[in-house]
Amino acid sequence: MNTSSVVVKIAIAGCILLFACYSDSAATSDLGFKGIGPGLGYVKPGNGNYETAEAGITFEFGEFVPQLHWDGSLSFWSSGRTYSYYQASVTNVYQWKSRDVALRSGVNYHFSVGDWVPITGGGLGLHFYSWDYAGAPNYSNNGDTKLGLYLDGGLEHKFNENLTGKMQLLFDFADPDQTALMFNLIYYLQ
Repeated sequence: MNTSSVVVKIAIAGCILLFACYSDSAATSDLGFKGIGPGLGYVKPGNGNYETAEAGITFEFGEFVPQLHWDGSLSFWSSGRTYSYYQASVTNVYQWKSRDVALRSGVNYHFSVGDWVPITGGGLGLHFYSWDYAGAPNYSNNGDTKLGLYLDGGLEHKFNENLTGKMQLLFDFADPDQTALMFNLIYYLQ
């Protein structure tokens, strides 16, 4: 079974589960634009990319049911390498750079309520990849868009009524796969 069919099946199962939770508790949900803040982290992309920094914006959209939160993010990373190649007995060098702009949306379950809260969850991400080859023979710049599934877990800490920090480990199954350790600071609107 290939990775794409597994991602589709898990996404469909997740949508069914969310619909079941939502239909039972539509009257008790508290959805809307609740918070926004910066995110910064360390990402290890697949396909031979070097580890690099990831930066973005995190959003909080409220609770479907108590302790089941809907969130989203927009993030960016860029990584590159220098390669040597031989052509007509001459050593040449070219630069290869890859980038990802990811738009993610998912749910996180908060295991408790309080100042320190363990969380776990997942969702879907839309990745806009680009590859740039500066000085490379027989290569041209290109890009691709991929839909991926991500799983995450971590710890959330409430600093005060309006400010929350979230440390999360994120496993993103897109092509290329990537693993990130992110810290998000969310300011809640009152």
